[in-house]
Amino acid sequence: MAIHRIHSKTMGTIDMKICSGILPLCLLFAVGTAAAQDGNFKAGTYSAARQGIGGDVTVTLDIDAQGKVLKSTIDAPEETPEVGGEAAIELAKTMTEKHSIEVDGVSGATMTSGAVKEAAEDAYSQAKAN
Repeated sequence: MAIHRIHSKTMGTIDMKICSGILPLCLLFAVGTAAAQDGNFKAGTYSAARQGIGGDVTVTLDIDAQGKVLKSTIDAPEETPEVGGEAAIELAKTMTEKHSIEVDGVSGATMTSGAVKEAAEDAYSQAKAN
């Protein structure tokens, strides 16, 4: 495996593998925290729904003025109780504990997890001040 290098009079030699790994992480961190830091949110309760495997999955978020998720509830009555239903309970608990919609999906409940994440993003975006 070749290591690609560039040379610049002002920067010297830079290992591109390091730069290509660090730069995206820095950008991801900067973008991911920018919304929460600016405090540009309208506190309130917001809901959105997306199609799960059995029917609509509705996410309701209580969000404060800094964009912190204070409480999340997920209504997934048409999802398989042992799979999608349990995933909805777990995801709601995790969002509330982390005060964030940034959660990992639940293994075995891909469709429900995807619906929850999309609905949560929609509900969260409603709280962003214009």
